[in-house]
Amino acid sequence: MKNDIEGFLNIDKPAGMSSFAVVAAVRRCLGAAKAGHAGTLDPAASGLLVLALGKFTRLLPFVPLEPKQYRFGIRFGVQTDTLDADGNILKTGGRIPDRGALEAVLPRFCGVLSQVPPDFSAVKVGGVRAYILARQGRRVELVPRRIEIFSLTLLQYDEATGDAMIEVSCSGGTYVRSLARDIAESLGTCGHASSVRRFAAGIFHVERALPFTGLDGAAEALLPVHEVLRGLPRITVDAAQKRKIAQGCDIILERIPAKEGDTVFAFDNEDNLVAVLRKKRDGSFHPVRVFLKG
Repeated sequence: MKNDIEGFLNIDKPAGMSSFAVVAAVRRCLGAAKAGHAGTLDPAASGLLVLALGKFTRLLPFVPLEPKQYRFGIRFGVQTDTLDADGNILKTGGRIPDRGALEAVLPRFCGVLSQVPPDFSAVKVGGVRAYILARQGRRVELVPRRIEIFSLTLLQYDEATGDAMIEVSCSGGTYVRSLARDIAESLGTCGHASSVRRFAAGIFHVERALPFTGLDGAAEALLPVHEVLRGLPRITVDAAQKRKIAQGCDIILERIPAKEGDTVFAFDNEDNLVAVLRKKRDGSFHPVRVFLKG
Protein backbone atom coordinates (compact mmCIF):
# COMPACT_ATOMS: atom_id res chain seq x y z
CA MET A 1 0.00 0.00 0.00
CA LYS A 2 1.34 3.41 -1.00
CA ASN A 3 1.63 6.11 1.64
CA ASP A 4 2.01 9.87 1.63
CA ILE A 5 5.60 9.99 2.90
CA GLU A 6 7.12 13.39 2.14
CA GLY A 7 10.52 15.07 2.20
CA PHE A 8 13.88 15.04 0.46
CA LEU A 9 16.44 12.28 0.33
CA ASN A 10 20.06 12.32 -0.83
CA ILE A 11 21.27 9.05 -2.30
CA ASP A 12 24.84 8.08 -3.21
CA LYS A 13 24.10 6.39 -6.53
CA PRO A 14 26.43 3.55 -7.47
CA ALA A 15 27.96 3.37 -10.93
CA GLY A 16 26.22 0.95 -13.27
CA MET A 17 22.69 1.86 -12.21
CA SER A 18 20.28 4.32 -13.81
CA SER A 19 18.83 7.25 -11.88
CA PHE A 20 15.35 5.91 -12.70
CA ALA A 21 16.19 2.56 -11.10
CA VAL A 22 17.37 4.30 -7.92
CA VAL A 23 14.10 6.26 -7.68
CA ALA A 24 12.07 3.09 -8.25
CA ALA A 25 13.99 1.26 -5.52
CA VAL A 26 13.44 4.10 -3.03
CA ARG A 27 9.72 4.15 -3.82
CA ARG A 28 9.47 0.42 -3.18
CA CYS A 29 11.47 0.63 0.03
CA LEU A 30 9.42 3.49 1.51
CA GLY A 31 6.10 2.61 -0.09
CA ALA A 32 6.04 6.16 -1.43
CA ALA A 33 3.18 7.13 -3.70
CA LYS A 34 5.34 9.59 -5.60
CA ALA A 35 9.06 10.24 -6.02
CA GLY A 36 11.25 12.17 -8.41
CA HIS A 37 14.87 13.19 -8.79
CA ALA A 38 16.74 16.36 -9.69
CA GLY A 39 19.57 16.19 -12.21
CA THR A 40 19.94 12.80 -13.88
CA LEU A 41 23.20 10.93 -13.44
CA ASP A 42 24.33 8.68 -16.29
CA PRO A 43 24.32 4.97 -15.45
CA ALA A 44 28.13 4.94 -15.56
CA ALA A 45 28.36 7.87 -13.14
CA SER A 46 28.17 7.69 -9.36
CA GLY A 47 27.48 10.10 -6.55
CA LEU A 48 24.83 12.50 -5.35
CA LEU A 49 21.26 12.03 -6.54
CA VAL A 50 18.70 14.34 -4.93
CA LEU A 51 15.21 12.85 -4.56
CA ALA A 52 11.95 14.49 -3.56
CA LEU A 53 9.05 12.44 -2.18
CA GLY A 54 5.31 13.01 -2.12
CA LYS A 55 3.96 16.44 -2.95
CA PHE A 56 7.43 17.96 -2.71
CA THR A 57 8.31 16.57 -6.14
CA ARG A 58 6.52 19.76 -7.28
CA LEU A 59 9.08 21.79 -5.39
CA LEU A 60 12.14 20.52 -7.29
CA PRO A 61 12.19 23.34 -9.90
CA PHE A 62 12.50 25.88 -7.08
CA VAL A 63 15.26 24.25 -5.01
CA PRO A 64 18.75 25.66 -5.72
CA LEU A 65 20.78 22.86 -7.28
CA GLU A 66 23.75 24.82 -8.61
CA PRO A 67 26.62 24.81 -8.83
CA LYS A 68 26.99 21.14 -9.69
CA GLN A 69 30.36 19.73 -8.64
CA TYR A 70 32.01 16.65 -10.07
CA ARG A 71 35.28 14.79 -10.04
CA PHE A 72 35.91 13.04 -13.31
CA GLY A 73 38.65 11.09 -14.98
CA ILE A 74 39.85 11.56 -18.54
CA ARG A 75 41.69 8.78 -20.34
CA PHE A 76 43.54 10.35 -23.21
CA GLY A 77 44.23 8.46 -26.41
CA VAL A 78 41.04 6.34 -26.44
CA GLN A 79 37.75 7.42 -27.99
CA THR A 80 34.39 5.74 -27.32
CA ASP A 81 30.98 6.25 -28.90
CA THR A 82 29.32 7.14 -25.58
CA LEU A 83 32.23 9.33 -24.41
CA ASP A 84 32.59 7.19 -21.28
CA ALA A 85 34.10 3.86 -20.28
CA ASP A 86 30.88 1.93 -21.00
CA GLY A 87 30.92 2.66 -24.73
CA ASN A 88 32.34 0.89 -27.75
CA ILE A 89 35.91 1.87 -28.54
CA LEU A 90 36.12 3.82 -31.78
CA LYS A 91 39.78 4.80 -31.72
CA THR A 92 42.95 3.97 -29.82
CA GLY A 93 46.52 5.19 -29.99
CA GLY A 94 45.76 8.88 -29.68
CA ARG A 95 48.57 11.14 -28.49
CA ILE A 96 49.07 11.48 -24.74
CA PRO A 97 49.53 15.17 -23.85
CA ASP A 98 52.12 16.27 -21.32
CA ARG A 99 51.06 17.73 -17.98
CA GLY A 100 52.08 21.27 -18.87
CA ALA A 101 49.90 21.30 -21.97
CA LEU A 102 46.93 19.95 -20.01
CA GLU A 103 47.31 22.53 -17.25
CA ALA A 104 47.61 25.31 -19.83
CA VAL A 105 44.41 24.41 -21.68
CA LEU A 106 42.06 24.07 -18.71
CA PRO A 107 41.54 27.83 -18.14
CA ARG A 108 40.09 28.07 -21.68
CA PHE A 109 37.14 26.00 -20.48
CA CYS A 110 36.22 28.31 -17.63
CA GLY A 111 33.38 30.79 -18.14
CA VAL A 112 30.36 30.69 -20.43
CA LEU A 113 30.71 28.06 -23.15
CA SER A 114 28.73 26.54 -25.99
CA GLN A 115 28.68 22.77 -25.53
CA VAL A 116 27.39 20.00 -27.80
CA PRO A 117 25.79 17.17 -25.77
CA PRO A 118 26.90 13.57 -26.36
CA ASP A 119 25.13 11.58 -29.09
CA PHE A 120 24.23 9.10 -26.35
CA SER A 121 22.18 11.46 -24.19
CA ALA A 122 18.55 12.07 -23.23
CA VAL A 123 18.33 15.24 -25.34
CA LYS A 124 15.40 15.01 -27.73
CA VAL A 125 15.87 15.29 -31.48
CA GLY A 126 12.57 15.60 -33.31
CA GLY A 127 10.79 14.24 -30.24
CA VAL A 128 13.08 11.19 -29.95
CA ARG A 129 15.80 10.73 -27.34
CA ALA A 130 19.24 11.10 -28.93
CA TYR A 131 20.52 7.86 -27.40
CA ILE A 132 17.75 5.90 -29.14
CA LEU A 133 18.79 7.30 -32.51
CA ALA A 134 22.46 6.70 -31.72
CA ARG A 135 21.79 3.06 -30.81
CA GLN A 136 20.08 2.65 -34.16
CA GLY A 137 23.19 3.92 -35.88
CA ARG A 138 21.40 7.04 -37.12
CA ARG A 139 23.22 10.34 -37.42
CA VAL A 140 22.46 12.69 -34.54
CA GLU A 141 22.65 16.47 -34.99
CA LEU A 142 22.54 18.07 -31.55
CA VAL A 143 22.22 21.79 -31.00
CA PRO A 144 24.93 23.36 -28.81
CA ARG A 145 23.72 24.60 -25.43
CA ARG A 146 24.93 27.39 -23.19
CA ILE A 147 26.69 26.23 -20.04
CA GLU A 148 29.00 27.82 -17.51
CA ILE A 149 32.13 26.38 -15.94
CA PHE A 150 32.92 28.14 -12.66
CA SER A 151 36.18 26.33 -11.90
CA LEU A 152 38.26 23.49 -13.30
CA THR A 153 41.15 21.98 -11.34
CA LEU A 154 43.60 19.24 -12.26
CA LEU A 155 43.93 16.93 -9.24
CA GLN A 156 46.12 14.16 -10.65
CA TYR A 157 47.77 13.25 -13.92
CA ASP A 158 49.76 10.19 -14.96
CA GLU A 159 51.58 10.97 -18.20
CA ALA A 160 52.60 7.33 -18.58
CA THR A 161 49.01 6.12 -18.92
CA GLY A 162 47.28 9.34 -19.99
CA ASP A 163 44.91 9.26 -17.00
CA ALA A 164 43.83 12.58 -15.48
CA MET A 165 41.55 13.36 -12.55
CA ILE A 166 39.81 16.74 -12.67
CA GLU A 167 37.39 18.59 -10.42
CA VAL A 168 34.77 20.87 -11.96
CA SER A 169 32.15 23.28 -10.64
CA CYS A 170 29.57 24.01 -13.30
CA SER A 171 26.03 25.02 -14.17
CA GLY A 172 23.16 22.62 -14.59
CA GLY A 173 22.91 21.17 -18.07
CA THR A 174 26.66 20.58 -18.33
CA TYR A 175 27.67 17.21 -19.77
CA VAL A 176 30.90 16.12 -18.13
CA ARG A 177 31.41 13.55 -20.87
CA SER A 178 31.32 16.31 -23.46
CA LEU A 179 33.76 18.35 -21.39
CA ALA A 180 36.21 15.42 -21.37
CA ARG A 181 35.83 15.09 -25.15
CA ASP A 182 36.37 18.80 -25.75
CA ILE A 183 39.43 19.04 -23.49
CA ALA A 184 41.04 16.14 -25.36
CA GLU A 185 40.21 17.64 -28.77
CA SER A 186 41.69 20.99 -27.73
CA LEU A 187 44.95 19.14 -27.07
CA GLY A 188 44.93 17.59 -30.53
CA THR A 189 43.98 14.12 -29.41
CA CYS A 190 40.99 12.07 -28.31
CA GLY A 191 39.76 10.94 -24.93
CA HIS A 192 36.77 9.88 -22.88
CA ALA A 193 35.43 10.26 -19.33
CA SER A 194 36.85 7.23 -17.57
CA SER A 195 34.82 8.01 -14.45
CA VAL A 196 32.32 10.63 -13.27
CA ARG A 197 31.27 11.27 -9.68
CA ARG A 198 28.98 14.08 -8.53
CA PHE A 199 29.71 15.22 -5.00
CA ALA A 200 27.60 18.36 -4.68
CA ALA A 201 24.58 20.15 -6.13
CA GLY A 202 23.70 23.47 -4.57
CA ILE A 203 23.13 22.96 -0.85
CA PHE A 204 23.29 19.15 -1.11
CA HIS A 205 26.50 17.15 -0.63
CA VAL A 206 27.31 13.49 -1.10
CA GLU A 207 28.87 13.35 2.39
CA ARG A 208 25.33 13.54 3.77
CA ALA A 209 23.91 11.10 1.24
CA LEU A 210 22.57 7.67 2.08
CA PRO A 211 24.46 4.80 0.42
CA PHE A 212 22.22 2.86 -1.94
CA THR A 213 23.05 -0.27 0.05
CA GLY A 214 21.56 1.41 3.13
CA LEU A 215 18.01 2.05 1.93
CA ASP A 216 16.62 0.36 5.02
CA GLY A 217 17.50 3.63 6.78
CA ALA A 218 15.82 5.84 4.18
CA ALA A 219 12.92 6.91 6.38
CA GLU A 220 15.29 8.20 9.07
CA ALA A 221 17.43 10.00 6.48
CA LEU A 222 14.57 12.09 5.05
CA LEU A 223 15.19 15.84 5.12
CA PRO A 224 12.20 18.00 6.06
CA VAL A 225 11.32 20.78 3.64
CA HIS A 226 12.06 23.58 6.10
CA GLU A 227 15.65 22.32 6.38
CA VAL A 228 16.09 22.12 2.61
CA LEU A 229 14.80 25.68 2.18
CA ARG A 230 16.74 27.14 5.10
CA GLY A 231 18.46 30.39 4.12
CA LEU A 232 16.15 31.04 1.16
CA PRO A 233 13.61 33.91 1.06
CA ARG A 234 10.64 32.96 3.22
CA ILE A 235 7.71 34.54 5.02
CA THR A 236 5.13 33.42 7.53
CA VAL A 237 1.52 33.94 6.43
CA ASP A 238 -1.46 34.39 8.72
CA ALA A 239 -4.77 32.52 8.50
CA ALA A 240 -6.41 35.09 6.20
CA GLN A 241 -3.47 35.03 3.75
CA LYS A 242 -3.43 31.24 3.90
CA ARG A 243 -7.10 31.11 2.85
CA LYS A 244 -6.44 33.44 -0.09
CA ILE A 245 -3.50 31.33 -1.21
CA ALA A 246 -5.65 28.18 -1.03
CA GLN A 247 -8.10 29.89 -3.41
CA GLY A 248 -5.30 30.76 -5.83
CA CYS A 249 -5.54 34.48 -5.07
CA ASP A 250 -2.67 36.95 -5.11
CA ILE A 251 -1.61 38.43 -1.77
CA ILE A 252 0.16 41.61 -0.78
CA LEU A 253 3.31 41.27 1.29
CA GLU A 254 4.81 44.35 2.84
CA ARG A 255 8.53 44.90 3.28
CA ILE A 256 9.57 41.83 1.32
CA PRO A 257 12.83 42.62 -0.56
CA ALA A 258 11.98 40.99 -3.87
CA LYS A 259 11.82 42.09 -7.48
CA GLU A 260 9.47 41.00 -10.24
CA GLY A 261 9.85 37.27 -10.94
CA ASP A 262 11.51 36.44 -7.61
CA THR A 263 10.13 33.54 -5.58
CA VAL A 264 9.37 33.47 -1.86
CA PHE A 265 8.47 30.42 0.21
CA ALA A 266 5.40 30.91 2.39
CA PHE A 267 5.11 28.96 5.66
CA ASP A 268 2.40 28.95 8.29
CA ASN A 269 2.86 29.40 12.05
CA GLU A 270 3.51 25.66 12.49
CA ASP A 271 6.41 25.72 10.00
CA ASN A 272 4.44 23.91 7.29
CA LEU A 273 5.14 24.95 3.71
CA VAL A 274 2.05 26.67 2.32
CA ALA A 275 3.13 27.77 -1.15
CA VAL A 276 5.77 29.05 -3.50
CA LEU A 277 4.93 32.66 -4.33
CA ARG A 278 6.22 34.68 -7.28
CA LYS A 279 6.27 38.47 -7.31
CA LYS A 280 4.28 40.12 -10.08
CA ARG A 281 4.83 43.43 -11.80
CA ASP A 282 2.10 45.11 -9.73
CA GLY A 283 3.92 44.17 -6.50
CA SER A 284 1.58 41.38 -5.42
CA PHE A 285 2.64 37.76 -4.96
CA HIS A 286 1.00 34.95 -6.92
CA PRO A 287 0.96 31.30 -5.69
CA VAL A 288 2.68 29.17 -8.35
CA ARG A 289 2.75 26.01 -6.21
CA VAL A 290 0.36 25.36 -3.32
CA PHE A 291 1.11 22.70 -0.69
CA LEU A 292 -1.83 23.03 1.68
CA LYS A 293 -3.24 19.79 3.02
CA GLY A 294 -6.79 18.72 2.42
